[in-house]
Amino acid sequence: MYQEFYGLTEKPFSLTPNPQFLFYSRQYREAEDQLLYGINNREGFMLVTGQPGTGKTTLCRDLIEKLDRTKYQSALIFNPFLNGEEMLSALLTEFGVTPPAGANRKELLDRLNAFLLEQLALGRSCVAIFDEAQHLSTEFLEQIRVLSNLETHQEKLIQIILVGQPELLENILSPRMAQLDQRVSIRCTLSDLDELETDRYIHHRLNVAGSKGQIRFNKRAVAEIFRASRGVPRRVNLISDRSLLAAFAEQSRDVQPAHVRKAVQSLRGEDAADAVPTNRRSSAWRWAAIAASVVLVASVTAAVAFWPQRSGPGDEALYWSATMNSAPAAAEHDLLDLVRRYPASRRLDEALLRLAQLQMGRGDRPAALATLAQLASHQPTGPWHDRAIVWSGLVRLDGADTATACQNVQPLDTGSSDPLATQQGAELLALCSARARADSASAAQAGAPRTADSTAQSADSAHRAVVKPDSAHRTPARADSSSHATGAGGRA
Repeated sequence: MYQEFYGLTEKPFSLTPNPQFLFYSRQYREAEDQLLYGINNREGFMLVTGQPGTGKTTLCRDLIEKLDRTKYQSALIFNPFLNGEEMLSALLTEFGVTPPAGANRKELLDRLNAFLLEQLALGRSCVAIFDEAQHLSTEFLEQIRVLSNLETHQEKLIQIILVGQPELLENILSPRMAQLDQRVSIRCTLSDLDELETDRYIHHRLNVAGSKGQIRFNKRAVAEIFRASRGVPRRVNLISDRSLLAAFAEQSRDVQPAHVRKAVQSLRGEDAADAVPTNRRSSAWRWAAIAASVVLVASVTAAVAFWPQRSGPGDEALYWSATMNSAPAAAEHDLLDLVRRYPASRRLDEALLRLAQLQMGRGDRPAALATLAQLASHQPTGPWHDRAIVWSGLVRLDGADTATACQNVQPLDTGSSDPLATQQGAELLALCSARARADSASAAQAGAPRTADSTAQSADSAHRAVVKPDSAHRTPARADSSSHATGAGGRA
């Protein structure tokens, strides 16, 4: 909306991780340096923690980009809802190794050990990064501890990095995880930006987006952003974006504190008019101020009508309230309110997916599946349908219902689907393919030989709720996407 007015080549404060906008704060640089040191010296086990929005996923991607591919093999696992065997299978797949058909946990571990030894003989190190690790089950963490035992007399065969929110550290420090805790040699924390770094961060992103110094956030505006965001990069992005929108509404190239206050009020679901000082003894003045605000907003542009109505918060206010709220219960309440009250909202698909993830996070699988079914029904084709199908499979896998999870999965079109859905769908498909081969082998041993393909097709035919490529309804994958790509930092 405001890009043309400001002469920008792209949005400077998008929530999607983009290596072009990478900002090296002191904490970020220290964390990356420690991880690179640990990898180069084969330290074995490393831990990265940080609050939501501090750049953990960006760090994972940036770290992998910095590794010399002739010396390192890397694997990035985003799905924390796997069991031990599924994790080993996904890890082999990420390393480019086809898991043995129908293999049990020992056979998978043996195959991984053989691969690691092969890489060692070729002079390569193997690095496995597990993102969103605060959600990992005790079984998963125990399997990771077993992986750390893979070593020669001189060195570790695999470097393991766990990345997650502060709850991950609490899990590692618990008595039941003592053996795992003792193996961690490097611990990094990504903290918030300070006020000076917040100023540099904002203007760095503006310059990358092509502002050429034509846009200025003055010092008091930056101070307001820092105070409201507490230096969390994702919140800085949200507030800065809305501040630019408020400045654009006034055709100003200088972002002032008043613009920031409007941005914060809109994101919190407050009425901007209520922030205007009024004489409480005279309601006439109060309503006159409100009316003036409404006329001003309407006269500028319909695009800035994200301010909530007085009768209650609108869909934009509810969406941003949920996005900005760090309390899962409060965020879920806002998203439920949005879904119920605004079925035609442009935020509905994002709200449904985020709601399902929150429901999954607290262990309510039936509610998560119902929400994902609503999303799939609302979007019969395209990337949102892909996400709904993939996440439904992940929810069922978390409930140990592998058979049902595999009935609805089919390869996604990597040229048209979004990177996160493609990545998760590939992991799910790999597990389901292994299951189909195992079923085929069992049938053959029972005297009824069938091919792996026919077994998979029969299961798919029985429940035809598949993802069908439809390029007309899909969002093109980013040009910088790779097999390790992920989705947006302020995920839906």
